[in-house]
Amino acid sequence: MNHFKYSYYIGALLLLSLQIACQEKSKRGEAHIAPAKTTESLVKDTVLKESLLPNRSKLDSVDHANAQSVLESDEVTKAYVNLSSKDSIIRLQSNIRLDHRFFGYEKADTHSTKLLLFSIFTNDVKDNPFQLKLGAYYDTSGLDNKGLKLKYIGTRGDFVEAKFIDATEIPVCNIYFEKKWIEIE
Repeated sequence: MNHFKYSYYIGALLLLSLQIACQEKSKRGEAHIAPAKTTESLVKDTVLKESLLPNRSKLDSVDHANAQSVLESDEVTKAYVNLSSKDSIIRLQSNIRLDHRFFGYEKADTHSTKLLLFSIFTNDVKDNPFQLKLGAYYDTSGLDNKGLKLKYIGTRGDFVEAKFIDATEIPVCNIYFEKKWIEIE
């Protein structure tokens, strides 16, 4: 009978040793089966995975947040051009109560190079953070102060084409704005 008791203990010890050895091996190995996860551990895993993703740059975050704010706005400020006036200058007067944020592009394509930005957001405008060739402004008075102008040329599909004119009245380049941001009177 004692012999049976010792066999039982030896068997239990062997099983325990085997279990410990397997656990050590699975810790070192790559694949092991984990127990079902609770909601709390899923949240922790998600946070960990997100923290391992490449971080957005501060500029990307600003760009996304400001674009989203304008998208969610009920009313926005638009630029306008009065075709009955002889100058056909595009004008934008900012209103602190209404959002606006739109780019001027090198071509009639939103994937082309961004040249200019009009935005109500200081972090879009101050010090031209996007390093746009023609700058970033709250409204067209910022252009006026530098002797610059935007002269309406015409529409090209979903875009308005304008000439960017410098202080010496010489056209620098053509620039395109999405038509939804320009009211033509």
